[in-house]
Amino acid sequence: MAMAKRSLVAPLLVFTFYCSYLSVPSLAFADDFHRCLAINIPSQLVFTQRSPSFTPVLVSSIRNPKFNTPAMVKPRYIVTPTNASHVQAAVVCGRQYGVRLRVRSGGHDYEGLSFRSVRPEVFAVVDLSNLRSVSVDTQNATAWVDSGATGAVDVVTRWQEVAPSLPEDLFVRVWGEKYFKGNYQRLAMAKGQIDPDDYFRNEQSVPPLVRSQ
Repeated sequence: MAMAKRSLVAPLLVFTFYCSYLSVPSLAFADDFHRCLAINIPSQLVFTQRSPSFTPVLVSSIRNPKFNTPAMVKPRYIVTPTNASHVQAAVVCGRQYGVRLRVRSGGHDYEGLSFRSVRPEVFAVVDLSNLRSVSVDTQNATAWVDSGATGAVDVVTRWQEVAPSLPEDLFVRVWGEKYFKGNYQRLAMAKGQIDPDDYFRNEQSVPPLVRSQ
């Protein structure tokens, strides 16, 4: 019985190693992936591990420093698209050459899963920080926010630009009541009285968009 168990161990280990080998793209495929990117995306938007700016770009939005260690499995490439066609090209190249893509946007990633891997593998990061436009349709009361936009810097700034052209009831409904519910108007009016220039602010503070008369 013991001999039978031992006879099964070796084939199982070989099969496991073979599957692991197939699941990780070879460096040759990674180089093909890089060449595919170069055809479709400007070179200044693609960083390899040898690029001088690779590390600064990689750590630029790491929220939890405990993952930024020498042992961290880093991406082989970082793509920083400036339009949707660059994102599409990265996805097509990744699928064609079997390179896994991890997407990093303007949100919070305290687990670090958007820029690191928990096992050795060849992968690339698509960093959407350059895609941060905010467009507001005042007539239909809708907004389109790119993935790289951050609330405190981009969304509020853009909203402040268009807010004066909105009727007060529409303005309060779209911005205030969506986030602060029924408390927004009272909070924003108090903010307008106490700190009209928005000197004291953070990422989640109430902007003085509604001022008391």
